[in-house]
Amino acid sequence: MPGKDFRYIEHMTDSVVEAYGATLEEAFENSARGLVNTMYDLKKVTPKIIINMEVKGFDLKNLLYNWLEQVLLYSIVDKIVLSRFKVDIAGGTDDNYLLSCSSKGERFNIDKHGYKVEVKAVTYHEMEIREERSKFSIRFLLDL
Repeated sequence: MPGKDFRYIEHMTDSVVEAYGATLEEAFENSARGLVNTMYDLKKVTPKIIINMEVKGFDLKNLLYNWLEQVLLYSIVDKIVLSRFKVDIAGGTDDNYLLSCSSKGERFNIDKHGYKVEVKAVTYHEMEIREERSKFSIRFLLDL
């Protein structure tokens, strides 16, 4: 599943995800996919439950952190494996951002989705959001 949307960068004890997109929103979507694919096999998720979310951040890194935490919480607390994301980001004025997302997934089933590794937390460590030549890349570290 990793490829042009996201990839994993080797790390001794944790997981570093690098996600890409033609837009900032697409890079955020692929960041969530990279997070979920760390724990489960995305290819095996049937997108039949719709979850709408809103997340705020005081800057883009804070927005990314809060966004990934929200996706992780759905997995851990609600036992829903999300696989498709449609993100819209508004704001940027007065240091406030709002991310709205319509996501799709299904209830976790270990026989169907498998379980690769436990993600304990999203971190700010090594977090980067870059725009180069009208393309976006995002990098973040997951505490395993």
